[in-house]
Amino acid sequence: MPRALMLALAGALSIAIVSALPATPAAYRSGGRAGVAGVRTDSTAPYRTRLSSNLALVSVAGLPPVLGSLVQSAGSIVFQPVEGGEPVVFPLFKTVGGTRRTPAVRLLEAAGDDNDSLYLFHLGTAVVETASPGILGELVAEPARVDELGSAWTTGGRNLAPRRNVEASLAVIRELEASRYADSVFYILGAPSRAIGVVDGRGVRAGRLGEYLSRRDSIALSPSYMTSTAQLRHALAHELAHRWLREHPEGAAQLSAKMHPMRDSLRYGYSDRQEQLAEALAFAVHFLQVTARTESADASLLASYERLVPGTREAARLLITSPAYELHPLARGVTLAKASD
Repeated sequence: MPRALMLALAGALSIAIVSALPATPAAYRSGGRAGVAGVRTDSTAPYRTRLSSNLALVSVAGLPPVLGSLVQSAGSIVFQPVEGGEPVVFPLFKTVGGTRRTPAVRLLEAAGDDNDSLYLFHLGTAVVETASPGILGELVAEPARVDELGSAWTTGGRNLAPRRNVEASLAVIRELEASRYADSVFYILGAPSRAIGVVDGRGVRAGRLGEYLSRRDSIALSPSYMTSTAQLRHALAHELAHRWLREHPEGAAQLSAKMHPMRDSLRYGYSDRQEQLAEALAFAVHFLQVTARTESADASLLASYERLVPGTREAARLLITSPAYELHPLARGVTLAKASD
């Protein structure tokens, strides 16, 4: 990256940082090379190497990060996941007052040093982590460049079930319950004693995509307000994580003691420790599933999860000692106090 652009990005970031922010966890300062106790850290190169091209890790709408390509198309960025799936299009600017354009991107964090840097950007509802900022970095450094871009466009999404159609929502939920994904996450985090239900009107009005009802030991989800299977699965993992935290107070205390606060005010769990704990566990489950195949077992990826949701590293450390991950390629024979003891 041209040094002038790097200096401009550093200046933009320094303006955005408030001195009262809490101390940053090591992952922010080290460029993501720290590993997790009980997880091998001998394969740090692959993700860093791949992020140096047009590839990036993108967290869409608060979900765990996914590797994919970024390609500019007029006034938008098209993200195409490497593992397949529908592309997601993010406009690069917003229109204010009908005509004036303002960038839809801002620099959230920088990790590493001048020779080995990763940048995290907010882009609409996404967080993008990349070593090659491209147009994102240019717009942060020179916001006026939005006027040079073509028209912005995006793709429409469709909810998993029609609004206020409980029967259709239940059909989506029953399909999820019968899936291999549900079997695996129930095995890892435990299963509620009742079948999964639909979030009621009060929960919907509160904007909840899922709920764990501890008194009934039940979970409710809201497919009619979700637009992807990934979102539905993550909501299930998040609510099951609340249950796991209740059932494993020792593990919850261990995780809470080592968890740094979130820095991103737009991420779910910000300023809410219980929600952050559940989100860290859900992110850890996603990380351990993504790296379950030998060819994708890259421990350096964990630092990217930690940057998004602090606590994910410690949550992975807790979970990888469970029988579910006995054969996981990143696990090794390190004795840890199990949260279930």
